[in-house]
Amino acid sequence: MFDSQGDALPTWVALTLVAGAAFALALAVPRTPPPDASAVANAADTVTAGEHAAARIVPTDAAAVRVRPSRVALRNDAGTAHATLRERVTPAATPRLRRVLRGDPPIAVYPSLAAFRADSRRARVNARNENDDWRACDGSLTVRRVVRGGVDVTLLG
Repeated sequence: MFDSQGDALPTWVALTLVAGAAFALALAVPRTPPPDASAVANAADTVTAGEHAAARIVPTDAAAVRVRPSRVALRNDAGTAHATLRERVTPAATPRLRRVLRGDPPIAVYPSLAAFRADSRRARVNARNENDDWRACDGSLTVRRVVRGGVDVTLLG
């Protein structure tokens, strides 16, 4: 009943260390979930599978995006999410392709539809070959399918 208090200080130090570790662990848990790459992939597949030209804007909380012809990856502070596309897309990797993605007709951006087709092919080939080409994302991604003069391209960016 009247034991010495010789172990009180080490007990308090141990409790303080355990509480500090628990607090640090709580701070390390991400506040937001990783971005939803499957929503972007589903939107791209829906637009691509349609019979006509179409466009869709997909809201996302990703800070960065990486588009491949058959995969999309989204990244934020909580982590990275990947999704596989059923249909092939073209990354809007050049300023001209981004203009078409935003809604400009290809014939207003390119000298010919053949030039648009060639730039689209080049963007797909470059996307396969590049290792780390993350692009900033501003809260949404756009998917646009362009069908004109024998050219059928789905842009994502």
